[in-house]
Amino acid sequence: MAREGGRRYGGVAQAQREQVRRTALLDAATEVFGTVGFRRATVRSVCSLAKLNDRYFYAAFDNMEHLLRATYAHHAQTLLERLQTAIADSAPTLDARLDAGLNTFFAFLRQPQAARVLLLEVMGVSPETDLTYQRYIFEFAKLILAMAETPPTDDDAQAQARIVGLALVGAMTNAGTAWVLMGYQDTQACMVASCRRVLRGALM
Repeated sequence: MAREGGRRYGGVAQAQREQVRRTALLDAATEVFGTVGFRRATVRSVCSLAKLNDRYFYAAFDNMEHLLRATYAHHAQTLLERLQTAIADSAPTLDARLDAGLNTFFAFLRQPQAARVLLLEVMGVSPETDLTYQRYIFEFAKLILAMAETPPTDDDAQAQARIVGLALVGAMTNAGTAWVLMGYQDTQACMVASCRRVLRGALM
């Protein structure tokens, strides 16, 4: 008689075991990509850190670039959801929403390996990986624009707002990248206050 979720080993369904292995590979990839970089990473180094046989890697991913896209998407989606929650839970003023979002962003970047995957390792790898990156950039831009005090009302204003949103994501990305690469030299409070000025000026 078949069991829900597939065959079971030691009381654990196959689908659950596959998810556990996938999570282990994503965690290991974050460490490897965020330490030695994607271009120097190998299947063996990731599997060794994950304590998994190579065959489990190829059961989950086509190749290392596929793993990079999945690792980036995991961290980008995690950050996006944290930002959405923080902004929704903040007071209904522009400054409160900006501070909530910025504090969440910079707190996330204090994980140096995850930050490098999010900000550095996916750039210029391939057109397919660029598309994954761009999809999330548009999501972050929409999140920023949703905080604007005066939403755009016509086609021209909407087009300009879209471009402004992308520019603001770029500004925050560059500020965050510099912060990580400089070893978090400035305080988080300073980063938030400085970036708030940029965002507020564009969103008011």
